[in-house]
Amino acid sequence: MMIFDDLELILFSIRGALVATLIASLFALPVAYALEFKRFWWKPLLEIISILPLGVPPVIIGYMLLILFSPKYFLGSFIYSVTGSSLVFTWIAGSLASAIVSFPLIVRSFQLGFSSIDNNLINTARSLGLSFPQIFTKVIYPLSKKGMFAGLLICFARSISEFGATIVVSGNMPGKTQNISTAIYTSISSADNSSVIRLSFYSILMAILSITVHNILVNRKSR
Repeated sequence: MMIFDDLELILFSIRGALVATLIASLFALPVAYALEFKRFWWKPLLEIISILPLGVPPVIIGYMLLILFSPKYFLGSFIYSVTGSSLVFTWIAGSLASAIVSFPLIVRSFQLGFSSIDNNLINTARSLGLSFPQIFTKVIYPLSKKGMFAGLLICFARSISEFGATIVVSGNMPGKTQNISTAIYTSISSADNSSVIRLSFYSILMAILSITVHNILVNRKSR
């Protein structure tokens, strides 16, 4: 039935966006920490790199990943030799692409959350010999958790709506790599207006829910 097909597509898209958010957050956390609390000579370069995906067309990011993970090149060849399969045209590749595209948003959100923390607290924790995991769990997370959750939500919302990078590196195979954005594209291409309207409604609804929760967290943080 159509409703079950739509539900499967939505759940598939949510899974991909959750994985993308997890990947992006694992890299965004140390980057945001370094940009906010550390001093080093190549900090401006790291800042440019962290925000670069925001200014690059997503299709270029998808193409670069397509080349990077191709079995014809070193990384793709290594992955293929270890796993016996290629990341190209898989849903995991789509999640990686979404993670890169949404990376600047989650880095900036984490930085905003960290900006409310007195740097003296971080320095004191370091002087007491605390490791980064200890500093994060005892100081950073309790003081910036609302901002961090807001960053996770905005990253999720961006990931679930990603199209340009994902369709290049993961394709548009129903039941395998097709997400709600590429399904809308397919429906537009085949002039299936009812599917376009229905899937667009689902997509907009998920975006509204994510952004609403994000705004609630941000407003609570600012009070």
